[in-house]
Amino acid sequence: MQEIAENVFIETEYEGVNVGAVRTRRGIVAIDVPSYPRQARDWAMRLHTLTPRSVAYTILTDYHGDRIINARWLNAPVIAHEATAEKLRSYDKRYPQPLLESLAHRNPDHGRELSQSPVEHASLSFTGLMQLWKGGLEIQLFAAPGPTLGSIGVYLPESGVLFTGDAVVTNMPPMLGEANTAVWLQTIHHMQHWPDPVYHIVPGRGEPCTLDELTAVASYIHTMRQRLEEHIAAQKPREEIYSYLVEFLNQYPGCTLPADWLKRQLKYSLDRVYDEIQLNGLI
Repeated sequence: MQEIAENVFIETEYEGVNVGAVRTRRGIVAIDVPSYPRQARDWAMRLHTLTPRSVAYTILTDYHGDRIINARWLNAPVIAHEATAEKLRSYDKRYPQPLLESLAHRNPDHGRELSQSPVEHASLSFTGLMQLWKGGLEIQLFAAPGPTLGSIGVYLPESGVLFTGDAVVTNMPPMLGEANTAVWLQTIHHMQHWPDPVYHIVPGRGEPCTLDELTAVASYIHTMRQRLEEHIAAQKPREEIYSYLVEFLNQYPGCTLPADWLKRQLKYSLDRVYDEIQLNGLI
């Protein structure tokens, strides 16, 4: 656990997503939850070492399965975008089996602990902006669409910390399987021109970063869109889009995710962006 600013803590070593915690006089405001039960329980115990008070809120920065599945371990009201709240409501009482299987495939060891645990529904949701005041501290939540409809970011004015959610990732390719890439690029542009001081950027996955990494994610998305626009314009068969896999895999040679899982996710990304371009009539 790193204290990157006064009373702002992050952990980037868990499998899957980054998690954060803001310590206030009234308890912890948690940002996301580890992807596997053992690590979620570990995070909950570590948060309790920061303050005798319980976790006040858990903020979920999107509805990806590896962010939502262990929210119950923090035993706190969930705050999320309305689209994430709607996704959680759609699951009724249990998470779908394909979600569990994907997480288990990514890490079979940790995946053994996954079970049909109860869904933790959102207690509070918003669509554009939300200001949360807790223990005299201001926490700004804002829609950051692109990775999903329910993606959000979190900004702490007092310390200049910006949590980007999956709008920015480092050490791995951004996953575009549910993306609206045109909107995603707008979100990155907004973060790059943030109107207030930003001293620390915490991506949704990977190591803390600088504005350079925001540019790298935007460049990756631009390149994939360009390849597929050219592919469609040349009237090449759709199934040949997978020939671009190696190009995009090679952009992240140090990525430690399982190769077969990563290739499958990149295929989803290519399919999604191809469909987005055709649907919007960009060619």
